[in-house]
Amino acid sequence: MMRKLSLFFIGMMLMAVLEVNAQEYTKATVKSFANNFIATLMQKDVKGTLKFFDPDYVAEQHDSFLEGRTEQFVAEFLAGEYKKGFYFITPELDRIKSMKVKKTCCNLDKDEIYADVQILMDYGVKYTIRLDLHVLESGKLGFVGAVG
Repeated sequence: MMRKLSLFFIGMMLMAVLEVNAQEYTKATVKSFANNFIATLMQKDVKGTLKFFDPDYVAEQHDSFLEGRTEQFVAEFLAGEYKKGFYFITPELDRIKSMKVKKTCCNLDKDEIYADVQILMDYGVKYTIRLDLHVLESGKLGFVGAVG
């Protein structure tokens, strides 16, 4: 009985710590996180971008499904619509001219954390994508995307 009670209190304390960490996030911290990801990518450090993703997402999508193909993983994460749904772009990473955070949201009550990022390709195409994030068990942010 005492052990169950101890485990319960440890669990509650862990949840409280995670909740406190999650409450630190604002639109500004989401923008900073997204800008750090963009800076890493624009410096051609594609492998380095993996640290910005949820490790479970990396394990399932990057490691298992894509068998470690990092460029494909990041390119597909940055894929989006151009011309209101007429064209779908999966960018060649070395052809991205610039990326800029246009809008962020950090509504933890609704579990909405995202950064809308505008991508400009070197051939003139410009499109905006939504990069979804969530708070990891560690209390840090991590990008998540589609699997499969």
